[in-house]
Amino acid sequence: MIKRDVRQDSYFPALDGLRGVMAMGVIVAHVNLPWFPGAPIMMDIFFVISGFLITSILLRGIEKTGSVALLNFWKRRLLRLYPALLVVVLSSLFVAWWCVDDFTPVAKDAAASIFYYSNWTKIYDYVYPSMFGHTWSLSVEEQFYLLWPVMFSLALAARLRSVHILVLLALLAAAAMLWRYYLIGQEVPWSRLYYALETRMDAFVVGGILALGFGALRERAVRWEWHTFLSLCALALLLLVVLGRPREIAYFFWQQSLALLLSAAVILLLTSPRDGCLKRFFCSRWCVFLGERCYSLYLWHWPIIWLLLVETEATKITILLIAIPLTLLLSSLTYAFVEVPFLSKMSRVRRIEGDPALPSS
Repeated sequence: MIKRDVRQDSYFPALDGLRGVMAMGVIVAHVNLPWFPGAPIMMDIFFVISGFLITSILLRGIEKTGSVALLNFWKRRLLRLYPALLVVVLSSLFVAWWCVDDFTPVAKDAAASIFYYSNWTKIYDYVYPSMFGHTWSLSVEEQFYLLWPVMFSLALAARLRSVHILVLLALLAAAAMLWRYYLIGQEVPWSRLYYALETRMDAFVVGGILALGFGALRERAVRWEWHTFLSLCALALLLLVVLGRPREIAYFFWQQSLALLLSAAVILLLTSPRDGCLKRFFCSRWCVFLGERCYSLYLWHWPIIWLLLVETEATKITILLIAIPLTLLLSSLTYAFVEVPFLSKMSRVRRIEGDPALPSS
């Protein structure tokens, strides 16, 4: 029998704040300014958070209904993610039709984004820059959403206990890491290591392990010595983001694995009942504001930057100064008029299975 260990809290504003700040960091990184060379490590953090939140949703549903409602789960994910994606892709295509000389690659890129296989196009047909190249991470997440609930459904059917699932998840994370090491030995292109689902799977699994053991770990995080240790982990993760080299072998060999473990520690720190300066910062009004809109921020930022890179000769600083306010404006409109209405449509399903409104999961 799978037992939930998430206790009463289902929404953590500090996690929203963290995602909002990271979304802004991604914007800066995608302008190719040398301020955060390890910025792609933020994608590892995003994936761990997604694994934690999605597993928590599944566990709450299992506790409430005793089963995994696969169709309802997939319906919720589509209602949450697809409308905003469709709006951004179609709007960007309209602008590209008038601005871009060769529209065919843009259209192909859009199709890969809409049908969630853009990560595989980047592996086997890498083109930089591409208008919807950033949607590779959305494709990886959607592929994860297809597989993850099925695994929990099979675990229920097999009547596995939580401890057995924890062991299986640990083995799965280790297998993903070892597979990555094997691919490194085969000298595959870095894109194969960076964009594939199975080489990213350990990030989601680490988040899932954290969700399964969350209650017991959260109680320990209240203690002063644990809180201090987790704070040091947060500092180490920040240094990794600032100093890491994600296109070098060291990233795939050890930095990525370290980032996943540090990300789990930071999630535990930000969801702990114990207060702290880092938690207060990410719970601040503006961080949570950005976090609520981080999905739309992520969707809009790259088409805007891409158009400025391709169609203008503006400097990187100029592109950044244009991209940030324009992205904030469009993402706020998308959040208010697309995301929020569809979130309200999800409320009936959430009442059935206890799924909170998770802004970017």
